[in-house]
Amino acid sequence: MLDSSDELNDLTSWLLILEKIVEQSANMVVITDDAQRIRWVNQTYTRVTGWTLEEVVGKRAGEQLHGPLTDTLVKEGLRNRLKQGMSVSGAEIVNYRKNGESYIALLNIEPIRDNQGKVVAYFSIQSDITEKRSLERANVELQNHLQVAQRLARLGRIESIAQTGMMRWSSVVYSILELAKDELPKSCDAFFKYVELDAQQEFYKLLRQVLKTGEEFDLEVPLTTRTGQRRWVRCRGVPEQSDGDIQPPRTWTIQDVTLYRELIEQKRQMNESLQAMVEERTHHLQAANRSLEAFSHALSHDLKKPVRHMASYAEIVEESLATRDIESAQTYCRKIVAAGKLLQGQIDGLLRFSRMGRQGISPSWVSMTDMVANCLDEVASSFQDRRFQATGVETLPEVLADPVLFREVWVNLIDNAFKYSKPSELTRLDFACSRVEGGWTLSLQDKGRGFNPAMQLHVFEMFGRANSDLTVAGDGIGLALCQRIVLAHGGRIWAETTQDEGSTFFVFLPTVSPVSGFGDLSTSRESSAIPLQRL
Repeated sequence: MLDSSDELNDLTSWLLILEKIVEQSANMVVITDDAQRIRWVNQTYTRVTGWTLEEVVGKRAGEQLHGPLTDTLVKEGLRNRLKQGMSVSGAEIVNYRKNGESYIALLNIEPIRDNQGKVVAYFSIQSDITEKRSLERANVELQNHLQVAQRLARLGRIESIAQTGMMRWSSVVYSILELAKDELPKSCDAFFKYVELDAQQEFYKLLRQVLKTGEEFDLEVPLTTRTGQRRWVRCRGVPEQSDGDIQPPRTWTIQDVTLYRELIEQKRQMNESLQAMVEERTHHLQAANRSLEAFSHALSHDLKKPVRHMASYAEIVEESLATRDIESAQTYCRKIVAAGKLLQGQIDGLLRFSRMGRQGISPSWVSMTDMVANCLDEVASSFQDRRFQATGVETLPEVLADPVLFREVWVNLIDNAFKYSKPSELTRLDFACSRVEGGWTLSLQDKGRGFNPAMQLHVFEMFGRANSDLTVAGDGIGLALCQRIVLAHGGRIWAETTQDEGSTFFVFLPTVSPVSGFGDLSTSRESSAIPLQRL
């Protein structure tokens, strides 16, 4: 209020004193008369707007500063309050500088009254808050972008509320745990009840280490969501350090890395699969090299032997004919024929062995009972005068195997059992089957001559013989062929023997064929019992 008895009975004198006070203010100061015409502005006003005191004196502030972006509702509200003699506090309005640029002003206007209470002037303090509002908008946009990025990255936060010390979860944390959105603060313990127990122990172990070193905490842990889904999350936090004291992080980031872990696991499985393929192909290459070595040995040694004999016998025949020793010539001619048959048998065996290397495995359900029964009839037909008895054939299962190739296995094993059994006695063949871990073990036991146990590995080599008795016919390829067929089925073959008491040959077949990939071979379909004996 102005008092007429005061020395400041003139408004102009009062303004001169006020000017000294507010001239250096960081805010814009504008004084208008009761008609809102500008009477005085400070230097800050000139610096912000570009208008000098001489340029604005006598002009209405609104007419000078308002423009197209100025909110008409805000202007109307200011005008009404001033007409009613009311003050204005914290009003934001868009004003314009002399160069046409807009800025946001924060207005505080106070009416000045005389001693009768009549408004004689207005005292206005204005602040340019353009940069402040711009920073606030940028911060809001940044927060929105951050929240969007966090949702896309499945990145949540668990942060401490400074006022209460409680922890608060972001919406992404609720989403990761498949929980309904809850604005109430949540504790770390509430989150950790979803983390697997072993992972909790690992978490606290690392946290104790971090609280000693002050390093960043970074750990991936598995958890189970509310619906029972297993997920992996990455927990990160930076410890708080103050006056040499290290405190747990006040803010944690929780990121869903389940997809990343799944891709890593897929890559690992793919690498293992590729490694298995490499090992399998390496195994095949090694087997092929061994076969080539065996062929090389056969061509350089085993096949030359009957040829040398034939050449030697032919020379003897030539000499016998020269001396007209017909009987001797006939004897050595028969030896030539025998050597030729031996050579032919060896060549046929080599061809069968080589065809096995080129032939793929075509598994199907095969009744071992039916197959062995047919093989027994086939082999027995070559030993017409031999009496035999077979037991246990009905116990053999039905499995997935190549019927053509596996028939060769049984034919060779049964043929050997007949060959090495004494012709004058009953040939006894005992078949058996047992279920073992990972597959079946089939066996054939005979009561024949057996062989030297030191030759157990040698008998499965090409041209290896189970017995040194040369009266027993054979090309030494049958068991090598059996081994190659069984190995191709993912199994193995071996023998146990006692000299002059008999032998037992074992064949292991896995329940899952690594070659065919036809699934579980363990399903056994009971075959009808077929009694096989010829007494």
